[in-house]
Amino acid sequence: MKRILIPALALLAACTSPTENPVAEVAYDYFGDTIQIADTTSLAGLLGQLQGGTDSVYGTFAAPISSVCQVKGCWMQLDLGTGEEALVRFKDYGFFVPMDAASEMAFVEGSLSVDTLSVEWLRHQAEDAGESDSAIAAIQSPKVSYSVLAVGVALAQKERATEEDPAPHDHSSHEH
Repeated sequence: MKRILIPALALLAACTSPTENPVAEVAYDYFGDTIQIADTTSLAGLLGQLQGGTDSVYGTFAAPISSVCQVKGCWMQLDLGTGEEALVRFKDYGFFVPMDAASEMAFVEGSLSVDTLSVEWLRHQAEDAGESDSAIAAIQSPKVSYSVLAVGVALAQKERATEEDPAPHDHSSHEH
């Protein structure tokens, strides 16, 4: 009898599962196109493709937001985790992100590009910004710049302040 009872109890124990806490599903707010978070690609992998000589790569990736345009949310900077950032613009200025999204993790779908900014261009930008002659002369090497043209962004839902009737944003007064 013990030979039957012990395996039966073991089988019964295996069939009953302990009460599990349900895993909290994260809900997202989508800006622009609704993106598939499950299709997220490694940011390091995309950056590796760019370092391999490709000018741009398309994909969905996650990165923390380091800053957001405080006029309307019309651009954001992402921390690439390499000491560098990427400027994110939104396709056709068709959407904006919340201005309080800095430090949140963003899921972004779009085209990640790398550009090498020439010394001449950097000096010209410094001149236009009113930098001193010594600061302009100190620019001696090109700079790598990353940018993203996003079609969609997803941020974990949270309560956000909403502006009822935002004023139109004129992009002519600053560079994007």
